[in-house]
Amino acid sequence: MEVLRQGPHAAFYGDESNEKVVSGKVLPLKKEEELHFLHGWRLHLTTLGQVHLLIELYLVNLEVTIVSTSSLAIANDFHSYNRLGWILTGYLITYTGFIIIWAKSSDIFGRKTCILASLALFVVFSGGCGAAQNINQLIICRVFQGVGAAGGFALALLFIHGMVPKEKYPLFGAIMAADMALANLSGPLIGGALSKPSNWRWVFLLNVPAGVVALIILFIAIPTGFPYHQNIPKTLEIKKPSGNVFATSMKRLDILGAGLLLSASLLLTTGLLEGGTSWAWSSAGSISILTISGVLWIAFFWWERIVTSDKWTQEPVFPWRFLHNRAWMGVLLSGLFNGIPFYILVICIPQRFETVNGESPVQTGIKLLPFTLVAAIGSIIANGVVGSGRVAPIYAMMFFSALSTIGTGLLTTIPASENITKATYGYEALAGLGLGGTWGLAILFHGHVVEQRDIATASGALIEFRILGGALGLAIMTATMENYLKSHLGSVLSPVQLNTLLKTTAIIDQLPPDIGEIVIGVFADGYRLQMRITTGFSAIQFLVIGLIWKNPQISVVEKTKGESE
Repeated sequence: MEVLRQGPHAAFYGDESNEKVVSGKVLPLKKEEELHFLHGWRLHLTTLGQVHLLIELYLVNLEVTIVSTSSLAIANDFHSYNRLGWILTGYLITYTGFIIIWAKSSDIFGRKTCILASLALFVVFSGGCGAAQNINQLIICRVFQGVGAAGGFALALLFIHGMVPKEKYPLFGAIMAADMALANLSGPLIGGALSKPSNWRWVFLLNVPAGVVALIILFIAIPTGFPYHQNIPKTLEIKKPSGNVFATSMKRLDILGAGLLLSASLLLTTGLLEGGTSWAWSSAGSISILTISGVLWIAFFWWERIVTSDKWTQEPVFPWRFLHNRAWMGVLLSGLFNGIPFYILVICIPQRFETVNGESPVQTGIKLLPFTLVAAIGSIIANGVVGSGRVAPIYAMMFFSALSTIGTGLLTTIPASENITKATYGYEALAGLGLGGTWGLAILFHGHVVEQRDIATASGALIEFRILGGALGLAIMTATMENYLKSHLGSVLSPVQLNTLLKTTAIIDQLPPDIGEIVIGVFADGYRLQMRITTGFSAIQFLVIGLIWKNPQISVVEKTKGESE
């Protein structure tokens, strides 16, 4: 009897294993049993659905950057500047925690089912965010919006591996990189334009009609059983499972691992975000949350080591074999330390321009363009260089990572003057080129350095590490700024004024000019401190890329006959 390596119904549910088990022996799949790539109208429509995977990918990435220029207006409207971090990280926490869960679920329940479910969830709670009447309602809806967004991001990347063969990865990688870059480019502009108290709700409501259109297109374009749609039921004898299909499928899902991952991420981010603000770092609450988070992380990896064994029915959300794959861990860690500076810059630069330099939200969106636009160009350039086959990805990654470290380092030199110097835009561009190029290359690796059966999990893990980096980075930066303001303005402002400042920055305009100038100077120093920390994370990214080093180097382009190996 023949079964696929990861379950007797894996072909139907979308598993990408290229092996099967015959009488206990592992054998490669026959040619007719392998996945079939899309072509013709399905490829073009799904690529449009990859514009709707591209529109969906655009929407979920837009949600981070569009809030970068509108978050201050939202927080001030709700008089909750001290909870500003939660508007951003509430979304990123579940975004982080559910990426691998969605990717792995798609192995069990199918790519099409999961992409449609995640998009529907994203649309519904986007509407909820737009209708929120207080900060707590908004944060809750943002949390659930992040659950849907996680599926959109993870599955959009995973879809490439069923749409086209490996030699076309650089092309589609460039398309996806450009799409994400477009979201990063347009998000601050749209957010700035919609940042008035009467308009900010459209930041979220715009997702509803666009998401509905995406749902319709993807429902039509994606064949049932993708990417094994031509194997059902012709080439594989798939017996109907006895009992409930849903219950049978759920047994394969690593629910405990997923729960531990989400809980550990949530508590770690909460501890970093609230430490020193809602409670002191040395308080019982802060120590307890961070300690429990650490225990949960240990429990997560311990459980994943156990469940990775072939003796278990569950399929791990983070296979233990990843930790033994040095090159892949280098890619994952580079994603983590790419996400930290990227999300810090895309959020903190507009806030600095608005708070310190007095720019309007629209102007801050425009002045962020050197970063977001060049990040887009960096992704495209990086994919083009590596796609030529003449440069190994690791050399290009090191080059772009060095640029990001230099760029973020130069951003620490921005003066606390009212006018923004032209050099600032150059520093933004340098950091954007480096971060965009490095990430654009990272997404090419997992099809070449992990086993085919782990493609779904690897796709989710890569994105999860980057978004986790973003969530942790924003939590650290939010806590850094609030603690800095408290420690440096306690002797300048009265307790009432300081408490009001931590709820809304609009109070700065109501302070006496000399006091207001001091407050703005402290904000400028706080942002400078944030950039120093960001530079450190960028430097670490350069170091972890070294883990990818091999001899000969990994290539993401198949060599043709006559080329030297």
